[in-house]
Amino acid sequence: MFLDSKQPLVEKEHFSPAKGTGQEKLPGTLREILLPARPSATPPSAAGVSVKTSCERRQMRVQVERSVLGTGDLTGLKLGTCGFSKSTEDHLYFEYDFRMCGTKRTIIDNQVAYSNTLQYDPPVQQGPIRRSVPFALPVTCYFNYQYSYKIGYTPKVQLRKIFKKMKNGVKFILTPRNQWERLSPSDQYVLGKPMYFEAEALPTAHDERLYVHSCYATPERSHTSTPQFPVVTNFCMVESKDSRSRFIPYKNDAVRFSVDAFLFKGVTGQQLYMHCTMSVGSSVPSPTTKSCNYDTEAGWVELFGPDSVCACCDSEEKEKEVEEPRRIFEEIFDFDK
Repeated sequence: MFLDSKQPLVEKEHFSPAKGTGQEKLPGTLREILLPARPSATPPSAAGVSVKTSCERRQMRVQVERSVLGTGDLTGLKLGTCGFSKSTEDHLYFEYDFRMCGTKRTIIDNQVAYSNTLQYDPPVQQGPIRRSVPFALPVTCYFNYQYSYKIGYTPKVQLRKIFKKMKNGVKFILTPRNQWERLSPSDQYVLGKPMYFEAEALPTAHDERLYVHSCYATPERSHTSTPQFPVVTNFCMVESKDSRSRFIPYKNDAVRFSVDAFLFKGVTGQQLYMHCTMSVGSSVPSPTTKSCNYDTEAGWVELFGPDSVCACCDSEEKEKEVEEPRRIFEEIFDFDK
């Protein structure tokens, strides 16, 4: 048990080094502080009832003499809600954990007290006399209370915001091709014939794949110019439904696709611009990262995975955006009428 005081409770000389045998008694004032008197754990006798209480660390033991109960019914004797746990020829015993029998825990004068009531309620007998008397006696176990204090503090942290410009480590490239050879300035596409394109992403991890999210052609350089002709939408080669345009199987870090050459109505220029958005994702296709072509017999078909991921290609709802950042790339290509 700890006792706090703002003023000294004993004289300092009681703690001064001194010669002796080590058998000297503690001064009375110091004894009262270090060894406080503990209330008796045995309740006083009443009406001739002899009761003894002993306390262990987690258990209370109560001993009652049989003689005080007379010839009454022993089941009427209880400690709280419990009957006696064992008996001898002369005594009845109650041995129960502090958490049982309705025992209550309280703090009294810096001590922990476990209290209950020993009560006897004999059955009512017929006739004018009684051979046993009811009674109720409090029984209590006391223990010194130990205090434990924890001291802490909350540090005041000065927060600072640091902004660092992030740079995408992946380099995306989109180029027109002439049967997969890089298109030279003198090369041209023939109207109605396939135009070939190759998109690349370097570097790409072994468990990743490059995907083309969308592609569309415009007659002007700006990607916001109109009209716009969609080729790929939501990873689906929508142009393949009306032509031979399609994704062509290749490697993880590159996507090849072909588009049948075409003209915009009313546009006389011989240059068109292809604008594509790309991203790098898992090498396993999913509804939000895929490469789907349209087959007139089988419907939508995925190049590298199950065709079920292409189920939303005909849906008008926009798919969920993938988490990887995308960039818009444009490429100029010429055609020959």
